Amino acid sequence: GASLYFTVLGRQDPDPVAQWRAYKDAATRAIVAAGGTITHHHAVGRDHAPYLGDEVGEFGLELLRAVKERCDPAGIMNPGKLLARPA
Repeated sequence: GASLYFTVLGRQDPDPVAQWRAYKDAATRAIVAAGGTITHHHAVGRDHAPYLGDEVGEFGLELLRAVKERCDPAGIMNPGKLLARPA
């Protein structure tokens, strides 16, 4: 599939990182609410990980955790990057 890229122009806030995070959050929530996907041609990644549950639901998260546990029982592959570590 295609990966769409967008450039957004606007007045810069004093904290550009917080501004980017706010814009990213608003855009991502709108995409998920409209039935879109947070995945990218690079997969989900850390920037999109907080929204993974919104897209795949609790069952989807449980399934991913089960696959990770089965395929990586020592937990050495990207620990805590996509799936939050169990409390």
